[in-house]
Amino acid sequence: MNSFLKWFANSIPRAPKRPGLLMRVYYFWQEYFTSPGRAAAAFFPTAVLIGAVPNFWAAWIFCGLDFLMFIGMILSLFATARLTKISVEDVKVSPVFEGQTSKISATVSIWKSTVDSVLLSCFRLDPSLKCEEMDYTTIPIKEGSKILECYIHTTRRGAFPLTNVSACVPEIMGLLRNPFDFKGSSELLVYPRPVKVGSFPFLTSGSSGNLFAPLLMPSFTRGMNFVGVREYREGDSLRDLHHKAFARYGRPFTKEFETERGAGAILVLDTVAPSMSHRACLEDAIRLAAGVGRWFIEQNILGRFFIDNEEITLQGLSDRDRMESLLEALSRIPPAKIVGGKTPGPWSPAARPMDPVLRIGLYPKEDFLVHKHVVVTSRKSPDFKAEHLDNTLMVDVEEIASALSKEKEVNL
Repeated sequence: MNSFLKWFANSIPRAPKRPGLLMRVYYFWQEYFTSPGRAAAAFFPTAVLIGAVPNFWAAWIFCGLDFLMFIGMILSLFATARLTKISVEDVKVSPVFEGQTSKISATVSIWKSTVDSVLLSCFRLDPSLKCEEMDYTTIPIKEGSKILECYIHTTRRGAFPLTNVSACVPEIMGLLRNPFDFKGSSELLVYPRPVKVGSFPFLTSGSSGNLFAPLLMPSFTRGMNFVGVREYREGDSLRDLHHKAFARYGRPFTKEFETERGAGAILVLDTVAPSMSHRACLEDAIRLAAGVGRWFIEQNILGRFFIDNEEITLQGLSDRDRMESLLEALSRIPPAKIVGGKTPGPWSPAARPMDPVLRIGLYPKEDFLVHKHVVVTSRKSPDFKAEHLDNTLMVDVEEIASALSKEKEVNL
């Protein structure tokens, strides 16, 4: 119930697609005012209200002083903007997992004179992101440029465009600041947190498991060309130990052989959600797909990866690049909405697959192209309590949430 309420609250849009007058006023307040400037701006209407009290004339004096200060502040802002020539270039954004903090760095160059105070900031972010600015720094005219940084705290996965990366220079009084925007475009990728998969006995169980079992045998899928060595993993064949590396480093290493291109299991993430209760489990299904994909890559059995009917290209990449491509594709999946969704139907890729297929979905279904199903749902749902074939495994969303919070493995 808690996970459903959390998803329902996160599904409510908090920012309009097209900013109106109030949003533009908020953007101006956020981008052009410093913290002391916001305090001074908030004090002005407060002083006006207090001045409405009979015989309390002191509030009007403070109100007048505040108004005169704002007039001087606006004039100093224009003077600072004319004297300052700044450009923001080479913006770099580090991708992170959900809940982590991303670092934004940019090269800030000056042309005309020394800038005594400047910082890097990001504006007009998604409501799930929060920018943390660093302290003001100085850029001497002799240096010409300096790399500035800021940090963005994340709460959920997604691909977020960073439209306003700016170098902010405060005016002389320190109440307003002038943002110099980055002319290009950048993007922040927030990957889903993969569930740690310890063992996967369901993959080789039953009659449908006979198709997956040979893939877990190292001698079945490998070619004859020796590629290199890697650290020993549980389940590796002892005859493939590299004795020279073992003796040199004091820990076991396994030989790696070239595998047949495209051979291996096919992983399919089905994002179709027929009802609201199914849509509430989409994020957990994505996290499980990331964990299963990592387990497949570690076992060297991942052949192809699909999101619905679209194939994500993984061929010809190293294990690290394959994992990054898989996580990037998962981060770009649109979040589930309260109303609306795709219509359920059979899995129909462009070409019929020849290898065994594992589907991770939100509801049980029968598909002649899919050999095994992993369904992510709530233990209280009717789908979880119903009887299913031996090729279907029901996974509770609370089990996934518990594994992520306690950082423990899940055995499927």
